[in-house]
Amino acid sequence: MYTYKKQIIVAAITLSSQLMFSQFKTTIPLNKNVTSGKLENGLTYYILHNEEPKDRASFYFVQNVGAILEDDSQNGLAHFLEHMAFNGTEHFKGKGIIKMLEKNGVSFGKEINAFTATDETIYNISKVPVKNEKLIDSTLWVLHDWSGSLSLTDAEIDAERGVIREEWRTRRTSDFRLKKQNDQTLYEGSKYKNRDVIGDLNIINTFKYKEIKDYYKKWYRPDLQAVIIVGDIDPAAMEKKVKSIFSGIPLNKNRAERTYFDVPKHSGLTFNIATDKEANNTSISLRYIKDEPVVRDETVTFKNVLGSFYNSILNNRFKELTLKKESASLAIQSYFSSISRLNTSFNITAVAKKGKLSEAFTEAYTEAERFKRFGATKAELDRTKKDFISSYDDFIKNKDKVDNDTWADKLADYFLLAKPFLAVQDDYDLVVRTINKMTLEDLNAYAKTIQTPDNQVVLIKSPEPIEKELPKKEDVQAIMAKVEASTLEPYSKKENTSPMIDKELTPAPIRSTFAVPGISDAKGYVLANGAKVVVLPTAYSQDQILFSSFSKGGKSLVKTEDLISAEIAASLTRSSGLGNFDITALREKLTGKVAQAAPFIGTNMEGFDGSSNHQDFETLLQLTYLYFEKPRFDPNIFSLLKEKYQDRLSTIAKDNTKAFNDTVALANSNHNPRTILFNEKFVENMNFEKAESIYKGRIKNASDFTFVFVGNITEDQIGLIQKYIGNITSNESVKENFIDYNINPKKGKTTVHFNRAMEIPKTTAYVNLTGAAKYSQQDALEMYVIGELLSKRFLQTIREEEGGSYGVSVEGSLSKFPKPSFNLSLSFDCNPEKKERLMEIIWKELNQIKTNLPIASDLEDIKKAMLKKREESKITNSFWSSILSSIYMYDNPYNNDAEYAKLINNISAKSIQKLGTYIINNSNSVEVLMNPESKAGK
Repeated sequence: MYTYKKQIIVAAITLSSQLMFSQFKTTIPLNKNVTSGKLENGLTYYILHNEEPKDRASFYFVQNVGAILEDDSQNGLAHFLEHMAFNGTEHFKGKGIIKMLEKNGVSFGKEINAFTATDETIYNISKVPVKNEKLIDSTLWVLHDWSGSLSLTDAEIDAERGVIREEWRTRRTSDFRLKKQNDQTLYEGSKYKNRDVIGDLNIINTFKYKEIKDYYKKWYRPDLQAVIIVGDIDPAAMEKKVKSIFSGIPLNKNRAERTYFDVPKHSGLTFNIATDKEANNTSISLRYIKDEPVVRDETVTFKNVLGSFYNSILNNRFKELTLKKESASLAIQSYFSSISRLNTSFNITAVAKKGKLSEAFTEAYTEAERFKRFGATKAELDRTKKDFISSYDDFIKNKDKVDNDTWADKLADYFLLAKPFLAVQDDYDLVVRTINKMTLEDLNAYAKTIQTPDNQVVLIKSPEPIEKELPKKEDVQAIMAKVEASTLEPYSKKENTSPMIDKELTPAPIRSTFAVPGISDAKGYVLANGAKVVVLPTAYSQDQILFSSFSKGGKSLVKTEDLISAEIAASLTRSSGLGNFDITALREKLTGKVAQAAPFIGTNMEGFDGSSNHQDFETLLQLTYLYFEKPRFDPNIFSLLKEKYQDRLSTIAKDNTKAFNDTVALANSNHNPRTILFNEKFVENMNFEKAESIYKGRIKNASDFTFVFVGNITEDQIGLIQKYIGNITSNESVKENFIDYNINPKKGKTTVHFNRAMEIPKTTAYVNLTGAAKYSQQDALEMYVIGELLSKRFLQTIREEEGGSYGVSVEGSLSKFPKPSFNLSLSFDCNPEKKERLMEIIWKELNQIKTNLPIASDLEDIKKAMLKKREESKITNSFWSSILSSIYMYDNPYNNDAEYAKLINNISAKSIQKLGTYIINNSNSVEVLMNPESKAGK
C-alpha cells in the first residue's frame, strides 16, 4: 500500500549542498497527442487518449515535493502526509475515498495507491471505468482534494502513527540499514543523508499536529502539482472538467520557493564500509558522481544512448568474466542510477566470493579500464545496435498495448524532470536515427569520459564477522593505481557461426485435429509423434506470441534422496547453453531476436514458459526443440553454481527471513523428508550427473506434453510447429502422472514460536489453515473471496484500529492437484509487544467466518472488482494462455463471460459463511511466530 515503488529505495535519498533554483527543461516538443496546459493558479495538466485497457482510465496526481523539503522537526512528515490523503478530505470524510472507489470495483492497494520519495509524491487511481460519468467526476474531485483539502484531524493523525511505526519496522531490513550507513558517505555534507523518507521514529511518535499542517500548507499547492489523465477518454471533454474543478484552487501569493540541490563535489575518492549481521553477501561498489543535464535536447539523447551501449557491452564482458572458474566474483554489474534531481552516478558493483573482495574489485576495475583504454570492438557495436533496434521494432509494433499507467509514469517524468515525451513513432525515429549514426569512434570516445579522477565514491557492504578482512581505502586506491599502470590486451573473442540446429528437419504430419470446448477460435492438433498442440490466434497484441508447455510428473517422480539435484536441474541447463553454443555464444546468437523459452521442473509438473514476436517464432520453436533434444550440462557452470551456494552458506545462519521461511515450510509439511531446505546438506548433495539425468528424464517424450501457443500466429506458422515440435523424440506408450505424497501439516494445530537475534525487534507471524475439500469452480472463487474479505477486515482491525501492522497479507485458494484441498494463509510483521493482542484478533476474525455473515457492502465491492478484472483481462494474450493451460493442465472447463458472471453472482453471504464454516471445522492449522531474542536496537 502507499509509499515506495521498487526504485524508491535507490532514489529516495538525494543530495544537497548548493541550492539550485532552476528546473529541468527540454527542447524536444511534447507529443502532440497530449492535451496539456497550465491553469492560472499554476496547476499543470496532461491528458492523453489511450485504449489499453479499453474503457478504463488512470488518474495521477503528481506533487513536485517530497521529504527533502521537510524541516528537521518534520523528518518523515511528507510520507506521513501521503498516508493522511486517504484518511479524510473536504468531499470524502473518513475513508470516503476508498469506499467510493471500491464500490465501483477499483481496489485499494492494487489500483488506488501512492508513494513518497525524496523529491516527489505521486498518487494514482488506476483502471477507473470511464462509462460511469459520475465516477469520473468523483475521481477528479479526489484529486482536487489531494491538492489542498485534506482534513488532517487530530484523531486520524494519532491513529496513523501506529501504522507508520509498523511500516518503519517492516522497512528496516538489512539492505535498508546497509544503504543508510553508506549514504552518510555518498551524501556527505548534505541534508539528504538524514532523509530516508519514512523518517525519524521519535518525530513520528511525538510531532505536534501543527508540524504536519505547516508542511502541508507550505508545499501542497497548485503551482507544484500536475494532474495526469491517460485512458479511453475524450481529451477535450476531460480538459473542460479539469479546468472547471481545479481552477478554483487558490494559490498563496506569499509562497515559499521550491529549491533544488546539488551533490557536494569532492576531489579524489571517498570511502565507507557498511556492515550488518544479517547481510547475505559482500560487495564493493565504485561510483562516479555526474551532473544531470538541466536542458534535455537531442545531444542528451545521443549521450544517453551511448551510455546504454557502453553499459550493455561492459555488462556482457562482466558476464563472461564471472563464468570463468578462476573468477573471484559471483556477479559484476555496471549501471547508471539517479541519486538526486540534479545528479546521476555511474556504478560498477562486484559481489565477491568469500574472502576475495579485493580480487573481485580488481577484476571489475580491470575490465572497465580495458574498455576505457581500447574501447569496444566493431562486432560488439554491431551486435548491440542490432539488439537495441530489434527491441524498438518490437515496441513500436505493440505500441497499442502500452498501458495507461506506463504513459502516466512517463508524463510524470516529463513534468518533474522534463524527460522528453514524444509520440511513439517520433520517439522510435529519434532513437533509431541516433543508433544508426553512432560510430565506433563515438562510443569509444564516450568510454573515456566515464571514469574520472574526482567525485569517486567506494562503498562496501558486508556481514560484520568478516569486517577485519575487508580492504581499506588505501588498498582500493592501490588496486586502481596498479590496474591503471598495468599492460592490458584489447578485448577479443571468436564468434560461433554454427547454425542453431545442425540437422535438416522436415515438418511432421498432423495426425488429427480437435476442438477446444467453448473457445471456437482455438484449434487443437495431434502431431505424428503424439505431441498435443493448442493454438489460439488473437489480435490482442499486434506482435506477441505466448508459449507454455506442460506434462505431469515433475519432482514427484524423483526419489527423495535425489530431490536436491532435481532442484537445480533446470537452472543448470538454462545456464549452460544449448546445442552447439555455450551460454555466452547462445546469447550472442540470439542478438536481435525477440524470443525466449525456459524449462521448469515443478513439484507435480514439468514444462516450458516462453514468448516471441511473429518474426522470431521459429527461434522460439528452435529453442524448445533444443531443450528437448540437445540440452547442455556444463560442469564449469555446475562448479560455479556450487561455489555460489557455498558462499551463501557463510551468511545464512543470521538470515532471519530464511529461518522463518524454513520453519514455515517444515511446519506445513510436518517435517516430511521431501521438504527441501537450502543448507549445508543441500550443497553437499548437489550432484552434476544426477541433475543431468533428472532433467533428461523429465524433459523428454513430446507425446506426454501439451504445447499451447496464443497470439498473432498465422496459418503458415503451423508448419513451423510441425517442423520443430513434431520432430521431438517421443514414446507414446509412456504416459506419466504425478505421485501424491500426502504432504500436509500434522493433524490439529501446529504452533511454532521461536526467537532470533535481530537488529530491529519485530515479530513476524504466519497462520495457515488447510484441509481436504471437493473441488468446484464456484468454491475456488469463494475461497478467493474469503481471502479478500479477511484482507478488508484486517485492514480495519489490525492496521487502522490497532495500528498494529503495516499490513496483513491474506490469500485464500482451492487447489485441484495433487488432490482437492483448500488453503487460507496470512502473514504480517508487528511490534513484539503487541503480538498477543494481534494474534487474538487474527484468530477471532478467522473463527467469526462461520458465525458472522460478511458485511454486505464488502462482499459486493469484491465481486465488482472480480468482474471488472475479468473484463480488463480478457483482451490480453496472457488471460487466454492461462485459460488454455487451465483446461489442459487441470481439466477445468472454460466459462464464458455469462457463465463467469453467473458464478460471481451466485456468491452470497450465506454461501461464504457455509464454506467458511467448512474451512474452520475441517482444517489443520499452522501458527508460526518469529520473535526477537532481546530488545537490542530501536
